[in-house]
Amino acid sequence: MKNNNYLPYLMIFLISLTAQIPLTSMRYIVPYLAHNYGASIFVIGLLGTVYGLVYFVFASIFGKISDKFGIKKMASLGMILYIIVVLSYNFYKKPYEFLIARGFEAIAMAMVWPAVESLSSMLGGKSKEEALLMYTFGWSVGASIAPYIAAYLLIYSYLYPLIFSSLISLISALLIISSKTGIEAEIKEYLGSFSILFNIFLPMLLYGFDSSIFYSFYSVYGPVFGYSKQETGLFGTVFGILQTLAFVFSWLFAKRVSSNKLIIAGTIMSVPVFILYFNRSYIFNLILFAILGMGMGFVYYATLINIFRTFHKELTSKTGIFESSIGIGYVIGPLIAGIPTKLGYIFPWIVLGGFSLLILMIEIFGYLNGKTI
Repeated sequence: MKNNNYLPYLMIFLISLTAQIPLTSMRYIVPYLAHNYGASIFVIGLLGTVYGLVYFVFASIFGKISDKFGIKKMASLGMILYIIVVLSYNFYKKPYEFLIARGFEAIAMAMVWPAVESLSSMLGGKSKEEALLMYTFGWSVGASIAPYIAAYLLIYSYLYPLIFSSLISLISALLIISSKTGIEAEIKEYLGSFSILFNIFLPMLLYGFDSSIFYSFYSVYGPVFGYSKQETGLFGTVFGILQTLAFVFSWLFAKRVSSNKLIIAGTIMSVPVFILYFNRSYIFNLILFAILGMGMGFVYYATLINIFRTFHKELTSKTGIFESSIGIGYVIGPLIAGIPTKLGYIFPWIVLGGFSLLILMIEIFGYLNGKTI
């Protein structure tokens, strides 16, 4: 294979990487800043809920618009808007201001991610599996390194992570604009019935619910229980690294193991987090968050490859549904997990484990009744 055949896959990786780094950095920074300005656990939860609600509403809308407006235009405009929102955090001092800004963050990202997913499919000229691997690998690497970088920069100034996130967002916008799509290569298309409920909505609801609880609370949970900024940032990094490994394993298994089995396996791996109620040692935290990250990686990849394989027309509309389903999880996850209780910051992990168990039972029902592929 000639070297230039690798360029589209490199571009997919770089676009996904640079779009994710600022998003994950802000997921770490915003709850921490809001907490320092007096936000309660309920308001910390609302930060994720507001983001999820706005994202849910706009992701499918922008996904449909992108098919006509142009996916590169939509994604690049979203990144530019994100730069403005990120820099605005330097001026907020009251908890409700952070809630408003999170809403605008969600609007920007709703413009970006459905379009970037569709762009990745179009850039992948040889194999949609390889294109999806580069896309998921890119953003998962970004999700792995961003929390630790943000935590490190936060030691020196609250402003440094904001500047860092803005610069990476600008690079992402430039990469999107400069990308050149070619002719898509078809892969074997699934000819059976496709249940939106079981093959997109439920697994992505789980992904949004669990990941939003993790990202909404871990940056505050760590300091509350005596962990340093670097130790807390490592939670996010370990979560991201294991999610990245799950994407690689999913790619290796995708042609030999059915997607529904990968989704069920990933869901099972998210259930044990509730054990943090009984053991909160630092090493135990790392292990459970690592397992959670790997589980979320299996769920995400298996669901998205089903979409890539099944829909070759109006793909962005379907990735819009994919992202909106995540958005619903973003809404209800932090909202429920942020309910004030005597358990404090342990309660979110009990909610996460319990909800995962519920979804697992529904997924097994769908599998036994032939609703999944």
